[in-house]
Amino acid sequence: MRKASLLALFLTVFIDLIGFGMVIPFLSFYAREYGASGIAVGAIVGIYSIMQFFFAPMWGRLSDRIGRRPVLLISLTASFTGYLLFAFAHSLGVLFASRVIAGVGGANIGTAQAYIADSTTHEDRAKGMGLIGAAFGMGFILGPPLSGFLSAFGTHHHFHGNLLPGLAAAALSLTAFVVAMTVLVESKPADLVPRSGLPPQFDRRIWSEMIHNRLLTSLIAALFLTLLAVAGMEIGVTLHARERFGFRQIDMAYFFLFMGVIVAGIQGGLIGRFAKSVGETTLIIIGAASFTLGFTLVPSIDRVPLLYVVAFLIAIGQGLCYPSLTSLVSKVAPESERGSLLGLATSVGSLARFIGPILSGFLWDLAGAAGAFYGGAALMVCALAIAISMRRLSVTPGPAPDPL
Repeated sequence: MRKASLLALFLTVFIDLIGFGMVIPFLSFYAREYGASGIAVGAIVGIYSIMQFFFAPMWGRLSDRIGRRPVLLISLTASFTGYLLFAFAHSLGVLFASRVIAGVGGANIGTAQAYIADSTTHEDRAKGMGLIGAAFGMGFILGPPLSGFLSAFGTHHHFHGNLLPGLAAAALSLTAFVVAMTVLVESKPADLVPRSGLPPQFDRRIWSEMIHNRLLTSLIAALFLTLLAVAGMEIGVTLHARERFGFRQIDMAYFFLFMGVIVAGIQGGLIGRFAKSVGETTLIIIGAASFTLGFTLVPSIDRVPLLYVVAFLIAIGQGLCYPSLTSLVSKVAPESERGSLLGLATSVGSLARFIGPILSGFLWDLAGAAGAFYGGAALMVCALAIAISMRRLSVTPGPAPDPL
């Protein structure tokens, strides 16, 4: 493992994701301030992810051609622009546009995962992928409290609540750009021969390759179901905490801080040891079971301490599932397709993050917290069944197809 390169990548992604953590948990609050309906809130939350659906594979394919570093620099520039626009948004239209631009920039996770895959051995892959998860977790450790403080400070001085968090997020993306520009080295293998043709999400050959690889199909399906449930949970938890427990922004900040600490602890150090000890498939099973239990318990919770107990179970699931699934995708993918397939996996995940809030909101309107969280539990039961079926399949890289 190239430790210096991975440290530089971690810093780049981590600094950018602090800004992500400052905006995402409170987006529904800001949207409500500008008169958004429930459907409008779902659209503003979801548009970020649908942009990732289209752009993540494109960034991945482009990184297979011109390198990981230039793509990361371009995407960080888009993130900076989106957050800056978010800071000065005083209407739903501008808020929506800011999320479109930020979504284009935030579609770089597949490229970051390809960088890790280039820089790690087969055995250390899960540990390397855990760095991305740790960056997410630590972004949610520092982002929400910082955002809550800045928003409270801003509103106390008669600024819009999104101004100071947006400016801080933009400054962090700019800092990440400087780190990537000055420290990050290129990781793409010199002898890598990328495929030509359409971007992966529109390329029938890529989809055909995935479909004909049973393990890869199972991994992508489990990833889709897991992120569908997680994205719905993020909306459901906010609604549940506000309506049942009267949570304010600062209360939600501490709640997401608690979950972020757990996720970062698992993905930042423990996931590599766990994967070497029991394997990624077992970790996916444990994580999916923990998710299912947590989602099932949420509607019956009537005290804040118990809500934190359930959040612990959900954080365990989140900490184990995502890096284990992406690690297996990178192991199964041929080297020449690694960026494309990881980009495709990120894109499919982004589609789930677009649909998840809308589905959760619909179930919430239909049956309240019970509908939203029991629906999430049903999704995780399906993911759990898929993970159990994967135990019979071997993890071997597919052959690299001939370039067009």
